Amino acid sequence: MNLAFQAIGLKREEVYIANIVKCRPPGNRNPEEDECEACMNYLRNQVILVKPEIIVLLRKCSTKTYIRKRVWNNSIER
Repeated sequence: MNLAFQAIGLKREEVYIANIVKCRPPGNRNPEEDECEACMNYLRNQVILVKPEIIVLLRKCSTKTYIRKRVWNNSIER
């Protein structure tokens, strides 16, 4: 991951990484919608405190939950 940051001119110390859920579901499965929703206030508070210039959402679960739209094959349904 550090190489990815370096490629765009960032140091690891300049990047804050957060997860949509604060604990992995059993069997390391993808979190269900209610599990994501249960952690959203915590994540919102993290964003408010950190005040990021850029937010990068990785994977379907975080994208779908954070922006509250359906995601199909890496594109956002309008």
